[in-house]
Amino acid sequence: YLSKADSYPIVMGLEGCGVVVATGGGLTTYRCPVGTKVGFVCGGGKQGSYSQYVTMNAITEIFPMPDDVPIEDCASFMVNPYTAVGILDTSQQAGSTKAIVHTAAASQVGQMLNKLAPMQDMEIINVVRREEQKILLEELGAKHIVVTSGEEEVWKKELKDLVKELGATCAFDAVAGDMTGHLLDVMPIKGSVYLYGALAGKAGNINPSDLIYRKKQLKSFYLTSWIKSGGSYQMVKRMMSAGNLVNSGLGQGGWCCSQFEDVTMEKAHQAIVEALDSSITGKKLRIRFD
Repeated sequence: YLSKADSYPIVMGLEGCGVVVATGGGLTTYRCPVGTKVGFVCGGGKQGSYSQYVTMNAITEIFPMPDDVPIEDCASFMVNPYTAVGILDTSQQAGSTKAIVHTAAASQVGQMLNKLAPMQDMEIINVVRREEQKILLEELGAKHIVVTSGEEEVWKKELKDLVKELGATCAFDAVAGDMTGHLLDVMPIKGSVYLYGALAGKAGNINPSDLIYRKKQLKSFYLTSWIKSGGSYQMVKRMMSAGNLVNSGLGQGGWCCSQFEDVTMEKAHQAIVEALDSSITGKKLRIRFD
Protein backbone atom coordinates (compact mmCIF):
# COMPACT_ATOMS: atom_id res chain seq x y z
CA TYR A 1 0.00 0.00 0.00
CA LEU A 2 3.05 2.27 0.26
CA SER A 3 3.96 1.61 -3.35
CA LYS A 4 3.79 4.38 -5.94
CA ALA A 5 2.00 3.79 -9.22
CA ASP A 6 5.20 4.14 -11.26
CA SER A 7 6.87 1.36 -9.24
CA TYR A 8 4.69 -1.33 -10.79
CA PRO A 9 4.90 -4.12 -11.75
CA ILE A 10 5.88 -5.42 -8.32
CA VAL A 11 6.67 -8.99 -7.32
CA MET A 12 5.16 -9.63 -3.89
CA GLY A 13 6.87 -11.35 -0.98
CA LEU A 14 9.36 -10.21 1.64
CA GLU A 15 10.86 -13.38 3.06
CA GLY A 16 11.40 -16.78 1.51
CA CYS A 17 13.73 -19.70 1.19
CA GLY A 18 15.18 -21.92 -1.50
CA VAL A 19 18.21 -23.73 -2.82
CA VAL A 20 21.18 -22.01 -4.45
CA VAL A 21 21.27 -22.85 -8.18
CA ALA A 22 24.10 -20.53 -9.31
CA THR A 23 26.77 -18.28 -7.79
CA GLY A 24 28.95 -15.46 -8.99
CA GLY A 25 32.10 -17.25 -7.94
CA GLY A 26 34.77 -15.85 -5.64
CA LEU A 27 34.82 -16.15 -1.87
CA THR A 28 31.03 -16.15 -1.63
CA THR A 29 31.01 -19.58 -3.27
CA TYR A 30 32.50 -21.05 -0.10
CA ARG A 31 29.66 -19.66 2.03
CA CYS A 32 26.82 -20.78 -0.21
CA PRO A 33 27.85 -23.20 -2.95
CA VAL A 34 25.28 -24.56 -5.39
CA GLY A 35 22.83 -26.81 -3.52
CA THR A 36 22.94 -24.88 -0.23
CA LYS A 37 19.62 -24.35 1.57
CA VAL A 38 19.16 -20.66 2.35
CA GLY A 39 16.59 -18.18 3.52
CA PHE A 40 16.49 -14.66 2.12
CA VAL A 41 14.86 -11.28 2.62
CA CYS A 42 13.94 -9.08 -0.34
CA GLY A 43 14.47 -5.35 0.10
CA GLY A 44 13.44 -2.64 -2.35
CA GLY A 45 13.49 -3.08 -6.08
CA LYS A 46 11.76 -5.46 -8.42
CA GLN A 47 12.38 -8.75 -6.62
CA GLY A 48 10.03 -10.60 -4.30
CA SER A 49 9.84 -14.05 -2.77
CA TYR A 50 6.69 -14.89 -4.80
CA SER A 51 8.90 -15.70 -7.78
CA GLN A 52 10.71 -18.73 -9.12
CA TYR A 53 14.21 -17.22 -8.89
CA VAL A 54 15.79 -14.30 -7.05
CA THR A 55 19.35 -12.94 -6.99
CA MET A 56 20.74 -12.09 -3.57
CA ASN A 57 23.95 -10.78 -2.07
CA ALA A 58 25.58 -13.88 -0.59
CA ILE A 59 27.05 -11.94 2.33
CA THR A 60 24.28 -9.60 3.45
CA GLU A 61 20.98 -10.97 2.15
CA ILE A 62 20.93 -14.71 2.77
CA PHE A 63 20.72 -16.89 5.87
CA PRO A 64 21.89 -20.51 6.03
CA MET A 65 19.02 -22.89 6.81
CA PRO A 66 19.33 -26.16 8.77
CA ASP A 67 20.09 -29.23 6.66
CA ASP A 68 17.71 -31.47 8.58
CA VAL A 69 14.57 -29.37 7.93
CA PRO A 70 12.69 -29.50 4.59
CA ILE A 71 13.40 -26.19 2.88
CA GLU A 72 9.69 -25.48 2.29
CA ASP A 73 9.13 -25.61 6.06
CA CYS A 74 11.55 -22.68 6.46
CA ALA A 75 9.40 -20.32 4.37
CA SER A 76 8.55 -18.10 7.38
CA PHE A 77 11.96 -18.19 9.01
CA MET A 78 12.49 -14.44 9.41
CA VAL A 79 9.86 -11.95 10.51
CA ASN A 80 7.97 -13.83 13.22
CA PRO A 81 10.83 -15.84 14.79
CA TYR A 82 13.26 -12.90 14.83
CA THR A 83 10.54 -10.64 16.21
CA ALA A 84 10.05 -13.07 19.11
CA VAL A 85 13.80 -13.13 19.77
CA GLY A 86 13.97 -9.34 19.52
CA ILE A 87 11.08 -8.76 21.90
CA LEU A 88 12.62 -10.89 24.64
CA ASP A 89 16.06 -9.36 24.10
CA THR A 90 14.60 -5.84 24.23
CA SER A 91 12.77 -6.58 27.47
CA GLN A 92 15.88 -8.08 29.03
CA GLN A 93 17.99 -5.09 28.03
CA ALA A 94 15.35 -2.86 29.62
CA GLY A 95 15.55 -4.81 32.88
CA SER A 96 12.33 -6.82 32.55
CA THR A 97 14.01 -10.20 32.89
CA LYS A 98 11.22 -12.10 34.66
CA ALA A 99 8.08 -11.50 32.60
CA ILE A 100 6.48 -9.40 29.88
CA VAL A 101 2.93 -8.58 28.83
CA HIS A 102 2.02 -9.38 25.23
CA THR A 103 -1.18 -8.46 23.37
CA ALA A 104 -2.68 -10.24 20.36
CA ALA A 105 -1.06 -13.19 22.07
CA ALA A 106 -2.68 -15.92 19.98
CA SER A 107 -0.79 -14.69 16.91
CA GLN A 108 2.10 -16.61 15.39
CA VAL A 109 4.54 -14.34 17.27
CA GLY A 110 2.58 -14.85 20.47
CA GLN A 111 2.67 -18.61 20.14
CA MET A 112 6.41 -18.53 19.51
CA LEU A 113 6.99 -16.31 22.54
CA ASN A 114 5.20 -18.83 24.76
CA LYS A 115 7.55 -21.55 23.56
CA LEU A 116 10.75 -19.47 23.63
CA ALA A 117 10.30 -17.62 26.93
CA PRO A 118 10.59 -20.70 29.20
CA MET A 119 13.92 -21.50 27.53
CA GLN A 120 15.11 -18.12 28.86
CA ASP A 121 13.46 -18.44 32.28
CA MET A 122 10.84 -15.82 31.46
CA GLU A 123 7.05 -15.73 31.75
CA ILE A 124 4.54 -14.36 29.24
CA ILE A 125 1.37 -12.62 30.40
CA ASN A 126 -0.87 -13.20 27.41
CA VAL A 127 -3.70 -10.80 26.52
CA VAL A 128 -6.33 -12.11 24.07
CA ARG A 129 -9.85 -11.15 23.03
CA ARG A 130 -11.64 -14.50 22.92
CA GLU A 131 -11.97 -17.70 24.94
CA GLU A 132 -11.02 -19.88 21.95
CA GLN A 133 -7.73 -18.00 21.75
CA LYS A 134 -7.16 -18.75 25.42
CA ILE A 135 -7.75 -22.45 24.75
CA LEU A 136 -5.23 -22.39 21.88
CA LEU A 137 -2.55 -20.91 24.15
CA GLU A 138 -3.35 -23.29 27.01
CA GLU A 139 -2.77 -26.20 24.64
CA LEU A 140 0.71 -24.77 24.02
CA GLY A 141 1.38 -24.69 27.77
CA ALA A 142 0.76 -20.99 28.44
CA LYS A 143 0.11 -20.30 32.12
CA HIS A 144 -1.02 -16.68 32.29
CA ILE A 145 -3.84 -15.61 29.96
CA VAL A 146 -6.16 -12.62 30.32
CA VAL A 147 -9.29 -12.51 28.15
CA THR A 148 -10.60 -9.00 27.48
CA SER A 149 -14.11 -9.87 26.26
CA GLY A 150 -15.60 -9.47 29.74
CA GLU A 151 -16.03 -6.43 31.96
CA GLU A 152 -13.13 -4.01 31.65
CA GLU A 153 -12.77 -3.49 35.39
CA VAL A 154 -12.47 -7.24 35.99
CA TRP A 155 -9.89 -8.12 33.33
CA LYS A 156 -7.78 -5.04 34.05
CA LYS A 157 -7.56 -5.98 37.72
CA GLU A 158 -6.57 -9.53 36.72
CA LEU A 159 -3.91 -8.15 34.40
CA LYS A 160 -2.58 -5.67 36.95
CA ASP A 161 -2.36 -8.39 39.61
CA LEU A 162 -0.35 -10.63 37.25
CA VAL A 163 1.99 -7.77 36.35
CA LYS A 164 2.71 -7.19 40.03
CA GLU A 165 2.96 -10.88 40.91
CA LEU A 166 5.37 -11.79 38.09
CA GLY A 167 7.40 -8.57 38.13
CA ALA A 168 6.77 -7.49 34.55
CA THR A 169 7.98 -3.98 33.70
CA CYS A 170 7.58 -4.14 29.90
CA ALA A 171 4.56 -4.72 27.69
CA PHE A 172 4.60 -5.30 23.92
CA ASP A 173 1.46 -4.13 22.17
CA ALA A 174 0.45 -5.23 18.66
CA VAL A 175 -3.12 -3.92 19.09
CA ALA A 176 -2.85 -0.17 19.85
CA GLY A 177 -6.18 1.69 20.04
CA ASP A 178 -7.45 1.90 23.62
CA MET A 179 -5.34 -1.11 24.61
CA THR A 180 -2.19 1.03 24.75
CA GLY A 181 -3.66 3.22 27.48
CA HIS A 182 -4.91 0.19 29.39
CA LEU A 183 -1.41 -1.29 29.36
CA LEU A 184 0.20 1.93 30.57
CA ASP A 185 -2.38 2.02 33.37
CA VAL A 186 -1.52 -1.46 34.68
CA MET A 187 2.26 -1.17 34.34
CA PRO A 188 4.31 -0.26 37.44
CA ILE A 189 6.02 3.08 37.96
CA LYS A 190 8.78 3.53 35.32
CA GLY A 191 7.33 0.66 33.30
CA SER A 192 7.35 0.72 29.49
CA VAL A 193 4.90 -0.14 26.73
CA TYR A 194 6.39 -0.94 23.33
CA LEU A 195 4.13 -0.53 20.30
CA TYR A 196 4.86 -2.82 17.38
CA GLY A 197 1.49 -3.04 15.64
CA ALA A 198 -1.75 -1.16 15.12
CA LEU A 199 -4.52 -3.72 14.73
CA ALA A 200 -7.01 -1.33 16.37
CA GLY A 201 -5.72 1.85 14.73
CA LYS A 202 -4.11 4.84 16.43
CA ALA A 203 -2.98 4.44 20.02
CA GLY A 204 -5.09 6.31 22.56
CA ASN A 205 -6.79 6.23 25.96
CA ILE A 206 -3.52 7.42 27.52
CA ASN A 207 -3.50 9.08 30.92
CA PRO A 208 -0.88 11.87 30.79
CA SER A 209 -0.20 11.37 34.50
CA ASP A 210 1.25 7.94 33.71
CA LEU A 211 3.89 9.59 31.52
CA ILE A 212 4.48 12.73 33.55
CA TYR A 213 4.31 11.73 37.20
CA ARG A 214 4.66 7.95 37.18
CA LYS A 215 7.54 8.10 34.66
CA LYS A 216 6.07 5.37 32.48
CA GLN A 217 7.26 5.33 28.88
CA LEU A 218 5.64 4.66 25.51
CA LYS A 219 8.19 3.33 23.02
CA SER A 220 8.28 1.40 19.76
CA PHE A 221 9.68 -1.93 18.71
CA TYR A 222 10.64 -2.33 15.05
CA LEU A 223 12.46 -5.47 13.96
CA THR A 224 14.80 -3.72 11.51
CA SER A 225 15.82 -1.16 14.14
CA TRP A 226 16.51 -3.92 16.66
CA ILE A 227 18.67 -5.79 14.14
CA LYS A 228 20.74 -2.70 13.28
CA SER A 229 21.05 -1.18 16.76
CA GLY A 230 24.54 -0.70 18.13
CA GLY A 231 26.38 -0.56 14.81
CA SER A 232 27.80 -3.17 12.45
CA TYR A 233 29.77 -5.20 15.00
CA GLN A 234 26.82 -5.58 17.36
CA MET A 235 24.50 -6.32 14.44
CA VAL A 236 26.67 -9.21 13.20
CA LYS A 237 27.03 -10.58 16.71
CA ARG A 238 23.29 -10.26 17.36
CA MET A 239 22.27 -11.90 14.08
CA MET A 240 24.66 -14.82 14.52
CA SER A 241 23.23 -15.52 17.96
CA ALA A 242 19.63 -15.05 16.82
CA GLY A 243 20.22 -17.14 13.70
CA ASN A 244 21.49 -20.08 15.73
CA LEU A 245 18.51 -19.82 18.07
CA VAL A 246 15.98 -19.59 15.21
CA ASN A 247 17.53 -22.43 13.19
CA SER A 248 17.44 -24.69 16.23
CA GLY A 249 13.67 -24.22 16.44
CA LEU A 250 12.56 -24.45 12.80
CA GLY A 251 12.18 -28.23 12.78
CA GLN A 252 8.91 -30.02 13.46
CA GLY A 253 7.91 -29.35 17.07
CA GLY A 254 10.49 -26.60 17.49
CA TRP A 255 9.77 -23.30 19.19
CA CYS A 256 9.46 -21.36 15.91
CA CYS A 257 8.13 -24.14 13.71
CA SER A 258 5.27 -22.84 11.56
CA GLN A 259 2.18 -24.96 10.98
CA PHE A 260 1.23 -24.73 7.31
CA GLU A 261 -2.01 -25.49 5.54
CA ASP A 262 -1.10 -26.38 1.96
CA VAL A 263 -3.43 -25.26 -0.81
CA THR A 264 -3.28 -25.19 -4.59
CA MET A 265 -3.39 -21.96 -6.55
CA GLU A 266 -6.89 -22.86 -7.73
CA LYS A 267 -8.18 -23.02 -4.14
CA ALA A 268 -6.04 -20.21 -2.72
CA HIS A 269 -8.70 -17.48 -2.91
CA GLN A 270 -11.28 -19.54 -1.05
CA ALA A 271 -8.72 -20.51 1.61
CA ILE A 272 -7.66 -16.88 2.14
CA VAL A 273 -11.28 -15.73 2.55
CA GLU A 274 -11.92 -18.48 5.11
CA ALA A 275 -8.74 -17.56 7.00
CA LEU A 276 -9.74 -13.89 7.14
CA ASP A 277 -13.08 -14.87 8.69
CA SER A 278 -11.37 -16.90 11.42
CA SER A 279 -10.14 -15.53 14.75
CA ILE A 280 -7.66 -18.36 15.20
CA THR A 281 -4.17 -18.02 13.75
CA GLY A 282 -2.92 -21.53 14.33
CA LYS A 283 -1.76 -22.21 10.78
CA LYS A 284 -0.34 -20.35 7.81
CA LEU A 285 -1.51 -20.81 4.26
CA ARG A 286 1.16 -22.13 1.90
CA ILE A 287 0.40 -22.14 -1.82
CA ARG A 288 2.14 -25.04 -3.51
CA PHE A 289 2.79 -25.46 -7.21
CA ASP A 290 4.16 -29.02 -7.08
